[in-house]
Amino acid sequence: MNKIIPVVLLLVVAGVAWFVLSSGDGSSSAVRTASTAAQAGQPGQPDTLRDGMIDDIKSQNTGGFTADTEDGEDPDFYDERTAVERYRSLDDALKAIKDGAVDYDDLVLDQFTDLPQNCSWCDELYAQVKALALSPDTKAEQRSFYAEVLAVSGRLENIQTLVDSIKGAKNQDEADLFAEALELAVGKDDIVKYLGDQLEGTNETLRESSVAAITNQGSRLAVELLSEHTIKQGDADGYYSVGIGLGELVPEPEAYPVLQGIIGKRDQYSHLAVKALLNSGLDGLRIVVDSLSNSPNPQFDAGMLESAKDHVTFDDETMTYLRDVAEKSPNPSVQAFSRETLEEFQQMEAEAEQDEDFDEEEPFTPAKPN
Repeated sequence: MNKIIPVVLLLVVAGVAWFVLSSGDGSSSAVRTASTAAQAGQPGQPDTLRDGMIDDIKSQNTGGFTADTEDGEDPDFYDERTAVERYRSLDDALKAIKDGAVDYDDLVLDQFTDLPQNCSWCDELYAQVKALALSPDTKAEQRSFYAEVLAVSGRLENIQTLVDSIKGAKNQDEADLFAEALELAVGKDDIVKYLGDQLEGTNETLRESSVAAITNQGSRLAVELLSEHTIKQGDADGYYSVGIGLGELVPEPEAYPVLQGIIGKRDQYSHLAVKALLNSGLDGLRIVVDSLSNSPNPQFDAGMLESAKDHVTFDDETMTYLRDVAEKSPNPSVQAFSRETLEEFQQMEAEAEQDEDFDEEEPFTPAKPN
């Protein structure tokens, strides 16, 4: 009986070998390559068929996009978990930030954006990040990254650190480093209010970076602060020419009534409220049109709508609405604005079609010289 067992085992091994070999050259090649590589302690080079199968699996899991992975894990940009969910310890989180600083990895910034207040290791983490950001021994680019980690943290004390660093900067380059980070500030009304307090100071760098940071919030308080500051400055441009301020803000629905009220005043600042509402899409466009429908001064409205076409979202639903407005609005300035916006959209569509036709053409191949 004991003599039969080796024979049976031999037959089983032979059967397996026959199955592998008979399954096709590509499969056997892949198995041999992987086996040889494993024995040599080096990664294998699977064949094209196996690559394609792996890519198909990845594609199913990632919505059609494939990318290389390490250790069988999905790449970071497929993982939407926050840093609190991803990292179990302070050391792991700090290592991720330091690694991100080397390559200026925006995905790491996303992971550390507005973390919950009950994070067990966040206080110590931000204390160490703060030290890295403030240290003159840290490379400038990495200091910028650490400063941005503080900016997106959603914590008032970290925003205060950035503000104090701008005020106490040794030179303009250092002030700009922290100011550019502050522009990315994320937070609730406590942070917005604190940034609003900085608008009254004489430090121009701090003031403009605070305006930019408030612009990114979109809340009712943000709208109110920017409006008040713009009026106090007496500047009808309201920072619009430098790409920040009320005219560049994307308002949340809670801020719509405030903006509608600014339009109703029909003063030199009303055009900023028009642009802000248009930034919010079709809902904002409807409010603008309603606000101007029974206007006592269509000529003034034309000025408010000037340069506002770029703030309209070009989609089918919006275009359908604009066609209706162009036909039925009682305000000739609103009608003209609707027609001009539609014409611009149609021109953009035509240019896009031309680009597609050009891409589909066969590339020109010059004849080879005899």
